[in-house]
Amino acid sequence: MSQLGGKASCCEIAGAIHQQGYEQKYSEVDLTVRRIVYTHCPQHVEEYLGQPVFEALDARYYGFWNPSKKYSDRYVQALYRKKLLNSWNTCMVTGVKIQCKASHIKPRHQCTSQEEQINVFNGLLLSPAIDELFDKGLISFDEQGQILFASELKLHEIQLLGLSDRMKLRGIRSGNRYFLQYHRNKIFLGQEK
Repeated sequence: MSQLGGKASCCEIAGAIHQQGYEQKYSEVDLTVRRIVYTHCPQHVEEYLGQPVFEALDARYYGFWNPSKKYSDRYVQALYRKKLLNSWNTCMVTGVKIQCKASHIKPRHQCTSQEEQINVFNGLLLSPAIDELFDKGLISFDEQGQILFASELKLHEIQLLGLSDRMKLRGIRSGNRYFLQYHRNKIFLGQEK
């Protein structure tokens, strides 16, 4: 910061860090510094063209995303969570802000690539209880984002959880629909016919 006169934008800080010439592009030190920059610097649309800082810095300095490179799971998950937080900021079902989980619609272990793992459309920001039910296939969502309950969940359990059949995903995007269909077909335990 002292080299930059005490004040600098995120890209200026990242540029100064980059000029130090890290031995490894994705070293823990590099990731930590960029995490700090991301956390403590405001977004500037004119600098990042609306991209989250991780993506902007990686694209600018590292030619990110390199599909042939295997990134650490920790890095991929941190990037994925930031992308979801930037996209939705609250639980997509309840609107609650605290302790939201970055939930994969198509589970990470079933994704065919890291690109699919970090695809923001393969994610939902959910409160912990809803995330757990979704991961276990006890709930899913239809094409319009309306909540679906598996037949294993009894009405009194649904009510105890504070859920109702009127709940739906807020801000569902067309890109989510492919992954939601996958979830309904492969993960969701289904409803009685």
